[in-house]
Amino acid sequence: MQFSACLMWSRSSICLRFESVQTGMPNASVSPDLNKKTIGLWERDVCEIFIAPDKDEPRRYFEFEVAPTGEWLDLAIDLTSGERVTDWEYSSGIEAAARIEDGNVAMAMKIPWEAFGRKPRPGDVWLGNIFRCVGEGETRGYLAWQPTMTEKPNFHVPEKFGEFHFIK
Repeated sequence: MQFSACLMWSRSSICLRFESVQTGMPNASVSPDLNKKTIGLWERDVCEIFIAPDKDEPRRYFEFEVAPTGEWLDLAIDLTSGERVTDWEYSSGIEAAARIEDGNVAMAMKIPWEAFGRKPRPGDVWLGNIFRCVGEGETRGYLAWQPTMTEKPNFHVPEKFGEFHFIK
């Protein structure tokens, strides 16, 4: 299992493109609804990014997911109390797209800066992590840019977030 991620930013948004080798049919919805967020999307094939725009407060971050069907999910997460508090009603304005081809899946997201309540400047550093989940059951696979090293798969580990550097 392998995948790559490309992150780019503009004055208006951050854009992400994921390329993933995929043999066989993706673990995906047969009737996706692309007009609203898909709760539970993380249970299927998906690419995810967690972004903490305040590097001094990494336990407050945003989660964005895209599936091979183009389904998407956006959530605001707060772990500062020691418990995970999820804002299920959070609405980022995300746009998502996907394409499945022989042995390859391409997925993309465009997220406006308004989703974060701030816009980065060249030289800024935000924190986060990038993940890929594929398959189901005992053969389900998990990949992480910054491995969380948890006994059971758990991506919600801000202490393991890497740095996103905004450069011109």
